[in-house]
Amino acid sequence: MTKKIIFCSGGTGGHMFPAISLIKYFENKGYEVILVTDNRGSNFFKNNIQLKSYIIKADSPLKKNFLKKIFSILTIFISVLKSASILKKEKPDLVIGFGGYVSFPVSFSSRFYKIPLVIYENNSVLGRANKTLLPIAKKILLGNIIPTNFPEKYKSKINQVGNILREEIINYKVDKKSIIKSNFTILVLGGSQGAEIFGKIIPETIKMLKENGNEVKINQQCIKSQKDSLIEFYNLHNIKSNIFDFANNVLDLISSSDLAISRCGSSTISELVQIQTPFIAVPYPHSMDNHQYLNAKYYHEKGCCWILEQANFNSKNLFNLISNIMADEDKLKNVRERMKKNDSKEVYIKIEKAIKDFI
Repeated sequence: MTKKIIFCSGGTGGHMFPAISLIKYFENKGYEVILVTDNRGSNFFKNNIQLKSYIIKADSPLKKNFLKKIFSILTIFISVLKSASILKKEKPDLVIGFGGYVSFPVSFSSRFYKIPLVIYENNSVLGRANKTLLPIAKKILLGNIIPTNFPEKYKSKINQVGNILREEIINYKVDKKSIIKSNFTILVLGGSQGAEIFGKIIPETIKMLKENGNEVKINQQCIKSQKDSLIEFYNLHNIKSNIFDFANNVLDLISSSDLAISRCGSSTISELVQIQTPFIAVPYPHSMDNHQYLNAKYYHEKGCCWILEQANFNSKNLFNLISNIMADEDKLKNVRERMKKNDSKEVYIKIEKAIKDFI
């Protein structure tokens, strides 16, 4: 009899990319797979894979006035009822939650039917939805280290499996890179929605590098409203560029780049590490529980990146940092060597082994 797994995930790229990757893996293994997410999450798969899914609404009651908080709690309650109905109809053998408030109603409802729940956390700080679910989860799968806010009494449930990356990323064979200063390629990744400040600061930095005698090519993710002005700027200053708001060929862009400048969602920087592309980490300062900074700090302490916090993120500081990196090829070479020790090649095998106890 075919085993059935329901995956539930918040609608951001940081939650959805690992969820979709694991869904594809288990589908290829012959499992029946279903995804529960919100309207944002549906945008990540509707044009790429055929997948049975349910859309629900959920909201965070945090940082809201009294009336909005009551409305959020009501929305969550309705979503729990809808989630219970989904579970009753589908009768899954297992629920896997990826965090985010949309994952909470389904994960919580699993207890009504005694369906085993496994949750996955890939950040260096435990997400609030996942933290709430710790008492009812059978196992907690971790991408990296044990999160700083992980309660001691639940540590027996931990399985450290590594970061869930796309199989093409995990299986990619990294070639040796030699730095050619006349064709130094920089990749800019602003997260699933881009980063407006990158579009304001980075172009001037690239211009300064060119004026200093460096021929640099730039592949830059941006928000849609900045795209035309960035193309115009780089063309005006005769700088090779590829400007995009979304790209399906991210693997090609990462592998062909000498250096990246990136926000610090766990999935994004884990891909950079796996492909051994050194990066300058610019954590989003308003991320929940400061998790982007903690994600960056984890890799910085392993010697895999440089951190430039947004308070100090300006064209001059970025220019000085990149110039310093480019001046010594050994710096990039040494970072790549350290990145080799942080691969996630066993992640799918470890997860499949972890859930065998319940399915």
